[in-house]
Amino acid sequence: MNSQNDSNVSPLSAPISRRGALCALATLTLGLIPATAVAATGVRVLKNGRIEVTLAKNPALKEVGGVVRIDNVNGRSIALVRTAKGKKGFVALDLRCTHEGTLVQQDGTSWFCPNHGAKFAIAGDLEIGPARTPLRKLRIQATSKVVTIS
Repeated sequence: MNSQNDSNVSPLSAPISRRGALCALATLTLGLIPATAVAATGVRVLKNGRIEVTLAKNPALKEVGGVVRIDNVNGRSIALVRTAKGKKGFVALDLRCTHEGTLVQQDGTSWFCPNHGAKFAIAGDLEIGPARTPLRKLRIQATSKVVTIS
């Protein structure tokens, strides 16, 4: 090859190394795949109807922003979200949209209603209508080992 031909090669058409391709793929993947709620394990429905979630069995709740989903308990779907460190750093949400009761779905760090497009923050606050109120928050009691949802 002569130097004149080398100067005509575009950087975009130059061969990419295997390592370069893997690094680019990893960078894209980390940015495009949203975190999603995982099904909660270590869940007990108590005789009084309260729901007890064992924290040690739900590693997603170790980090702020972690979410576990509890479906079909007492006829409803609930999300338990880690909003801060400490025993008071949890919120439990009824996952029915406050507009018409459709189950919302997680989309990265928010919840959205597939029926009419309402959007809620991960902790349940309303971001975009047509819903007019945030997701319903359920009462909780937390210790260092369990969160009990009323």
